[in-house]
Amino acid sequence: MQAPHLLPIEEQLFTLSMESLRLFADQHQDERLHGFGIDCDAEMGIFLLCFDSEAALADGAREDADRFHGAARPAQLTTNMGDWKYHGFNLDQAHWDPGWEPFRETIEAYLTDEAMEEEPANLYIEQLMRCACRVLVRIERSGMLDCTKTDPGFTTLVMDHGEVHQEATLRLKTMRIES
Repeated sequence: MQAPHLLPIEEQLFTLSMESLRLFADQHQDERLHGFGIDCDAEMGIFLLCFDSEAALADGAREDADRFHGAARPAQLTTNMGDWKYHGFNLDQAHWDPGWEPFRETIEAYLTDEAMEEEPANLYIEQLMRCACRVLVRIERSGMLDCTKTDPGFTTLVMDHGEVHQEATLRLKTMRIES
């Protein structure tokens, strides 16, 4: 099976993400946001757009402090996008599934093919993650994130499931330099 071409994947992910962000910004004009990220399960072709709010971050820090009998560092909270207030908000938008599902199915079929060897699969997953980073850089440069209210510590992130934060940060930094 031939690897799905990355350029159409990147273009569709960018186009759909921009529409999702526009819709989100329209619905959350007064909410102060702490971070935006793309939470990926690259092997399955899943790309979840996520925002965390300043209030949700503070609530999470208080909950962790209560749970662990001490203060949690905010940086620890921001790297787990699954805990973010608006995790995968794009999946609730009518345009997302029809626009992304054919791409997701193609990626998943390629990476879960029984004949697929581990090394080429890992290489393709890395290429997909770089693609998602390029999408984030394009979103940042488009000014779309400026349509939301952000706090001074606003951050962006692209991470694959089970990935170490430092690896994800380095990849995104590299893609910013290359783009």
